[in-house]
Amino acid sequence: MNSFGFLLRRIAWQVGVRRERQRWGAVNRETQILSEAENLLGRVAWPSVREIDDLSGEYWQILDLHEQQEKLRQETRVADELNEQLKDQLSEIQKRHETRLKELREQKSHRMEDALGMLRDIEQLKDWKVGTKKKFLTLKVKMQVIQKHEGETGDLAAEMERTRLAMMKLKEDFTDDVSEISKKTDQIEQIEKEVVALEAQIVSTRAELKTATAELNNEVSRLSKIIAELSARIGALENTRAEFYFQVGHYLSSRLDSRDAVIRSVLRQHRPLVARIGYYRRSISFNQRLARRTRR
Repeated sequence: MNSFGFLLRRIAWQVGVRRERQRWGAVNRETQILSEAENLLGRVAWPSVREIDDLSGEYWQILDLHEQQEKLRQETRVADELNEQLKDQLSEIQKRHETRLKELREQKSHRMEDALGMLRDIEQLKDWKVGTKKKFLTLKVKMQVIQKHEGETGDLAAEMERTRLAMMKLKEDFTDDVSEISKKTDQIEQIEKEVVALEAQIVSTRAELKTATAELNNEVSRLSKIIAELSARIGALENTRAEFYFQVGHYLSSRLDSRDAVIRSVLRQHRPLVARIGYYRRSISFNQRLARRTRR
């Protein structure tokens, strides 16, 4: 064999390997599809296999599993309905308390704003009081100077009277400012008491909400856990049913040409699906033969 002949055989061998892989890949894909089709056949055909002796055991076990699942589903529906009712109650209680808490917070906020406004007024009044006191002292000094020179000229009498009246007016303003500061201080103290009372109501309302919802929350949590457990049990039963479905489907799939009247009657009820199963069975067999032939 020369190098050219070797090369040709090498290429032919590589082509054969690729074809073999393709065939076995097709076999694997179609086997998976066939398995799914057999499972589906078992799901739709099981109610009709009671009279097939080889499948009567599977029939009764599937029926029993179905009844167990229906019972669990009913329990789930009852628990779910009760859980939804409890959640609605929780929502209503929370909504009612949140509305009350919002009102209390708003009242507290408004009263605190009132107190801040009064504090600003007090600071302004204190500034005015300082200014009034300064003006008063200035006029007092002026009055003392005027009194000192009163004997020298009679023209100072009118100025003294104006100064005295101005001092009286400043004294009245000063007294009014002090009175207003005291009044607003008392109002702020009252507001502080109101704010403390409102905060106490907020704390009390929160405690009431916690107490009112504690038992409901526990019951909702308990029912949710029960629902989850029931769902898991239903799922486990469904997995077991799936195994029996496949056994029924595989049994029927392997007897497409059976002469048993009962089996043929069951298969006729699902002709389109049976036809697809027959197609994939033939295709798998064909690809397997081609793959083995390619290997040789």
